[in-house]
Amino acid sequence: MRVAFIGFPLSGRTTLFDALSGGHARDGVARVPIPDPRFETLARQAGAKKLMPAAFEWRDDLPDFNPEKPETVRQPLSLARQSDALVCVLRAFDSPYAPYHAPIDPARDLQFWLDEFTLSDLQVIENRLERLTKLFQSHKETAADHAEHTLLERMHRALSAGEPLRTIAIPHELAARTRGFGFLTAKPMVVVANIGESMLGNESQSELLLPLRTLCAQRELTLMTLCATFERDLRQLSESEQAEFLQMMGVAEPALPRLVRAVYEQLNLLTFYTIGDDSRAWLLPRGGTALDAAATIHSDLARGFIRAEVCPADDAIAAGGWKAAQKTNKVQLVGKDYVMRDGDVIYVRFNV
Repeated sequence: MRVAFIGFPLSGRTTLFDALSGGHARDGVARVPIPDPRFETLARQAGAKKLMPAAFEWRDDLPDFNPEKPETVRQPLSLARQSDALVCVLRAFDSPYAPYHAPIDPARDLQFWLDEFTLSDLQVIENRLERLTKLFQSHKETAADHAEHTLLERMHRALSAGEPLRTIAIPHELAARTRGFGFLTAKPMVVVANIGESMLGNESQSELLLPLRTLCAQRELTLMTLCATFERDLRQLSESEQAEFLQMMGVAEPALPRLVRAVYEQLNLLTFYTIGDDSRAWLLPRGGTALDAAATIHSDLARGFIRAEVCPADDAIAAGGWKAAQKTNKVQLVGKDYVMRDGDVIYVRFNV
């Protein structure tokens, strides 16, 4: 799952990325494991020799641009289309080095992005409608082409009325045809107000953030506040030093785990596990079946799928591990249509 940071230059976007990656990034890309105590316990009980936790690929490789020159915004938006989710970082701290954002106004900056997303999606739809119209003139179209045209016209009307495409239900049979467009207003997004250290602990009382909270509520966007420099500095300390630093600053917990959880929830994911010498955590969209889980692990498992053994992680842990759960009849035998639950441990039986 790719998560792209987007934000104005000097918004603290890269500082936040550095805090998440711990400095272990290459060319603005970092694979960061998702904290998961259940997985660690299951792998330890199994004596696993190799552990691979689920992870997001965080990206801060969008090129810089000048907000006063709209043509420079196109390339970052084009690259953002290739992500599964967006984290929009907004400056909510004073800085003498941010000429494009004086005075501080995170609500204005978010509105800029929302407008650009809408205009960009409208352009993509208009280009595709034009191509479909030419196809219709040649009389070589299919029923699917007509269905896509109808859907795109509906999307165009929604965007023109100020509605994001995430509000549009896409028919299953058209999902593959529209997925490649990477519509920006359809992507899950978390909005981050990057505040200064002086505001830590008092975010809820800040009048500066009130317009932003109102805008996010109106657009049904997830908003969280954090201080990117604080999180970066905190990441460099030992656990005991972190606890002391948090207490000194009057902060209950680090913000980075909350950010990861927020993105995870916006993507509507669940985590399932395969446990053994090589233990691994996998991500799957909620509603996915045992067959979908098998395909996530390897396409051969899906092609030869017979049955799957499934057990909730909590039950497996309580039994003393996956093998112990098998021996104590905690494991359920299910078919390909079984709907996976968050935390399921699975073993797929298949024909080679």
